[in-house]
Amino acid sequence: MIEIAIRDGLVVDGTGDPPRLADVGISGGEIVAVGDVGAAAKDVDASGLVVAPGFIDAHTHDDMQLRRDPFNREKILQGVTTVICGNCGFSAFPHRPGQTSPDLLSTDGPWESFNSYAETLRTQGIGPNMATFVGHNTVSRHFDPQVDRRPDRRKRTQITDRIRQAVDEGALGVSTGLIYEPGKSSVTEDLIEIATAAAQVGGLYCSHVRDEGAGLLDSIDEAITIADASGAGLQLSHLKTVGRENWGLVAAALRKIDTAHQRGLDIGFDVYPYTAGSGPFEQYFDPDNVDVARLDFVQIVHCPDFPHFEGLRVPAIAAAEGCEPADLTRRIIAGQRSTETVCVIFEIDEDEMRSVLSHPRAMIGSDGIPQDGGVPHPRLIGAFPRVVGQYGRDEGLFDLSATVQKMTSIPADRFALKSRGRVQPGCAADITIFDHSTINDRATYEERNPPEGIEWVFVNGEIAVTPDGLSGVLAGQVLTRDRGTNA
Repeated sequence: MIEIAIRDGLVVDGTGDPPRLADVGISGGEIVAVGDVGAAAKDVDASGLVVAPGFIDAHTHDDMQLRRDPFNREKILQGVTTVICGNCGFSAFPHRPGQTSPDLLSTDGPWESFNSYAETLRTQGIGPNMATFVGHNTVSRHFDPQVDRRPDRRKRTQITDRIRQAVDEGALGVSTGLIYEPGKSSVTEDLIEIATAAAQVGGLYCSHVRDEGAGLLDSIDEAITIADASGAGLQLSHLKTVGRENWGLVAAALRKIDTAHQRGLDIGFDVYPYTAGSGPFEQYFDPDNVDVARLDFVQIVHCPDFPHFEGLRVPAIAAAEGCEPADLTRRIIAGQRSTETVCVIFEIDEDEMRSVLSHPRAMIGSDGIPQDGGVPHPRLIGAFPRVVGQYGRDEGLFDLSATVQKMTSIPADRFALKSRGRVQPGCAADITIFDHSTINDRATYEERNPPEGIEWVFVNGEIAVTPDGLSGVLAGQVLTRDRGTNA
């Protein structure tokens, strides 16, 4: 007798095949049958509901959230069963115990390497599965605290060797964040070296490219050059064009990606389903040359130095404080905890975002920045239900099978996560069951509301979420790239 039978659900298996009514049998943490599964020790009624693979968040910054909230509530309640960490050049390792990293992760823990970070998570337990890149910015800062310069040859060798080591230990590859220091000061030649090191041990090159505005196309060209020269597969992070004056570049960016793919480059990208970006405030604004026009589109969402600014637009804060927006910017950046201040910037075109979402190679990444206080960007809490509900069901950008595929088998194959992303016998029993008629996000830029429509979530065969909420189970695993696959 099998352990669990999910009965009478509409199975959307993640492959892109049409939905079908079937039962799903689970034993030993795996899917053992789809169809007629026979008797089971426990039945879960999924009649009227969709049974899909657990969603894979292709771009997160949950590296430390898995320590602060092992259940990772914001993700597991969306139906996310695997989070991809270590993005935009920042990872939880390498790390010096006793120190706190001066970046958006604020890493603080007892580990040094990927291996010891992974072992820490395994020992404490985590809600969703986790796989991670090693961050180039993190490694560079580890060896050279002076971040606004190119490291010397000895330090570059240390950086490259540590990246190779991390990927060899199980990281997915290396990520860069080229709008942040020290990535901002890096040169293409050095990036080819780190991508080559990752590729030599089976890793990808993942990049938050150098410019997502007027220089987007040149930045994608640089990323493609790095991938071609290194032999690494290329993953582009949160593909978009920022700034109204630059809208219109996405179509050309997608053509570049298609052309590179057609000639044989292993290339993919993720996208989040919102028209605002988010990130560290101090990284977007130079106190000596404040872009005042851009401030009109900025909302402060987390600000430990000035918590009463949270949830408000910069012009409104400046008016209330009796100062100019540029002076307010300098005041925020001068704060003791300015590196933790996070903003939202409303500067993405809705139609361009839809065209990226609709692309057959697109996968979904929330890119949310976890925070305890304030109101985070709603993508942290609602990205996946929003794709299914608003863009799939309501707007019809893609059918249900294609919607699920973007969030399951496409990222599973991309990151070579063996036996994930499909409802098929032999696959890990990561399963999300949702009501297709009601699923959607409820979070806004002013309110931190959980999504609706997610009924059940299974992680490695254990029930993590029920219709009543979290079950209290920590069944996630630390996943590593399958070296036998070059997705």
